[in-house]
Amino acid sequence: MKMITAVLVAGLALIPVSIVSAQTFSIEKTGDIALNLGDEITGQIGDLIQDTDGRFYLTDFQQNTVWMCDSKGRLIRRIGREGSGPGELNFPSGTTVYEDKVIVLDKGNSRVVVFKMDGTYVNDFRVNFFMATGILASKDGRIAVNSLWEPTLFTVFDMDGNIVGSKGERVPDQSFFTMMGDQHFNQTSAGHILYSTVKEYPVLRMTWDGTVLAEYEADSPGYGKFEFPSGVQFPHVNDILKTWTPILRPLAIGDHVLVQRKKVDVENGIKYYGDLFTMDGTPVQLAMELPFQFYAVDGDLLYGIDTTPVNEGADNPHIVVFQLRESAGQ
Repeated sequence: MKMITAVLVAGLALIPVSIVSAQTFSIEKTGDIALNLGDEITGQIGDLIQDTDGRFYLTDFQQNTVWMCDSKGRLIRRIGREGSGPGELNFPSGTTVYEDKVIVLDKGNSRVVVFKMDGTYVNDFRVNFFMATGILASKDGRIAVNSLWEPTLFTVFDMDGNIVGSKGERVPDQSFFTMMGDQHFNQTSAGHILYSTVKEYPVLRMTWDGTVLAEYEADSPGYGKFEFPSGVQFPHVNDILKTWTPILRPLAIGDHVLVQRKKVDVENGIKYYGDLFTMDGTPVQLAMELPFQFYAVDGDLLYGIDTTPVNEGADNPHIVVFQLRESAGQ
């Protein structure tokens, strides 16, 4: 399974940091895939994946559906519609694929819903914890659902919804908000889980039993961890965002891991940055300017959704393709 995401511009200005080598990296746009959904119109896309046959699955939390498209962006079918009954969705926040099944995290209904590839409803099961935001499927058919609130990082289910175990530990601390589309749960090509707590470094690479294989952390320019303003019991979110840079979905790109973070400026909007590490956790290049949050990669390619339609007057966004390129430093 390959996962996908959103990017907007053709070239990025990067800040090279010579830490472990003289190599520098850049990101360049390589193409667009226009979405052709016929008379259908997308809402807000919160996640995007691609299966091994090249089909795209766009999780639309506004339209309460998952759009399945072929590799050219043409609509195959929509999976799930608004509601709380069998096969219906309410604020879906992520999708994963295992063999012939499409598995959706139905956040608004606090459950996981399983469909066949043809859109037929199979079953669903409850997710009884708060702030579940991401979902993964392992190569052997287990399902992991993460939470930003529970004392463990993620919970593993079998395909019937039986809990296999809760993995990882987090220290209880202040609550915070999250936004739909701020994915931070991912998987490497080797099947390891990449996990960001959103609040702060480190990002973890783990096995499905919770064993930590590597940590990714850096004192990157402009980075600020989550903190409540001193002496304020109920601070306004804008006050927290003045110093905090949330850590988003980490991506395994070849032999590297890209940790993404965003800086929210209430007046000037959102800016995205990336810190690049070797797979074992050594920083390579910090504070890379990114145009948008990335959701996944395929080799050295990064995919995403540009909310601007390719053709003027068109209704739907398009998938963009970028490439991470390496060049020898001076």
